[in-house]
Amino acid sequence: MTSDSRIYTFFSVHERLFLPVHRVLRDRYGVGSFAGTVWGHDQASFLERSEIDYDPLVVFTRDVLGPSAGRVPDIDFLRDREERYGVPIHRMIWSERHLLQGRGYEEVLALTERVFRVVEDAFERFAPTFLFSEDVGGLTSYIHYAVARGRGIPFWRIGSARMKGLLSVYDAGPQEWNFTKDKLAEIRERGLSSEEREAAEAFVKGFRERPERPTGMQTRDRLPVADMGDVERLAQFSQRYRNDPQNPTLTSPMSALRQRAVRLARNQASKSLDYFDRPVPGEKYVLYPIHLQPEASTLVQAPYYLDQAALIADISKSLPVGYQLYVKEHVSNRGRRPLAFYKKLRETFAIRVLGPDEDTWTLIRDAAAVTVITGTVGWEGLLFGKPVVTFGNVFYNDCALTQQAGLVPKDQWYGVFRRAIFEHQHDEERLLEFVAAIQATSRPGFLKNPNTFPAVMEPKNVEHVADALAWGAGLARLN
Repeated sequence: MTSDSRIYTFFSVHERLFLPVHRVLRDRYGVGSFAGTVWGHDQASFLERSEIDYDPLVVFTRDVLGPSAGRVPDIDFLRDREERYGVPIHRMIWSERHLLQGRGYEEVLALTERVFRVVEDAFERFAPTFLFSEDVGGLTSYIHYAVARGRGIPFWRIGSARMKGLLSVYDAGPQEWNFTKDKLAEIRERGLSSEEREAAEAFVKGFRERPERPTGMQTRDRLPVADMGDVERLAQFSQRYRNDPQNPTLTSPMSALRQRAVRLARNQASKSLDYFDRPVPGEKYVLYPIHLQPEASTLVQAPYYLDQAALIADISKSLPVGYQLYVKEHVSNRGRRPLAFYKKLRETFAIRVLGPDEDTWTLIRDAAAVTVITGTVGWEGLLFGKPVVTFGNVFYNDCALTQQAGLVPKDQWYGVFRRAIFEHQHDEERLLEFVAAIQATSRPGFLKNPNTFPAVMEPKNVEHVADALAWGAGLARLN
């Protein structure tokens, strides 16, 4: 790709990281033009103080929220876009975690219409060579993806490759790692090279001997009353909220404090009231990890499985007799759910509800099978050689060892779980092929919210993110 590339960025919450990434792309790869979308005025002010000219720079609170308020939606326009881009608009709206509260049906449709119009206008004005962001995470980024795909504009996304220190780069659908999928097909046809096999075996062996949580999980696992980091972040967020209270990604200081207090109270109550069971030695079970919500992992990748209590009950109905469903709470979910959620689960037949501190690795090793919507525990189950049943769209569905219950009707789930428990035979070669495909199509680095994970801003990691994007998009490095 030539050096006159024009990059349009959906910044999400990563403006502090993506700005220096753009500098590397400009200086190392000769990218000359930049544009993008941000949520609020504070992000826009930050970017406008830099030497890079973002033109246009769409500001959601200014260009979408204000002009859409009080308007009657143009249903014919939305029907046309639904047909043109091939994505149900209601499904796109259901992927949203910030903008639905307090808005009626017509208000949400008017806002959706406005996002489409603003994005289409920005693309026409800027004529991007490609888009860049993290993966689709809500309505606004979903619309950016749909419009780009409809106009034949690549939308390069970068995220964790689920291997420590590696980034995945792709431009297909949400969580569709097209480079990995193509490489896997190639490897399956020709077989693993000695170098590929050695690297894949080393990763699998290392994981089985010393499994590690995904990057950032230790940070999200904590639920202290407060520490200096919390105080500093609260001060920063308070200032940002005062400057731009309409930014949908920001929370008022009082709401943040109230949410923390509620989480602490619920967490303590769940312990005091003994809401969680313990594993029973020798008991046969299938493991289901409760997913963190709201997250794109369900809102975008599995929108028909948002009611986890209902899904858990349906899985229980589908297990062979003699097997219970062990439902383990996510470490980041401490205090986030009402106690009534756990009470409902405890009243469901053939279910044990386990607390967030139970050892996940032991539970995976001892399980007859692992079932997830899209969670990382499914990937870890594959690495441990366990049968894995999924319901949503997730990258490791491309591994031949995964069984996708989401592709069959509910009344056939019993057959899926029966095959997983009684007929599954682990094939190490298939696992190594998939691991090798990920390793071959990943690049060094990691991508997280810089407000929570400041290490992402280290100069070397900034270069890694820029180089990963350039590699995916085919940008030629300057001499």
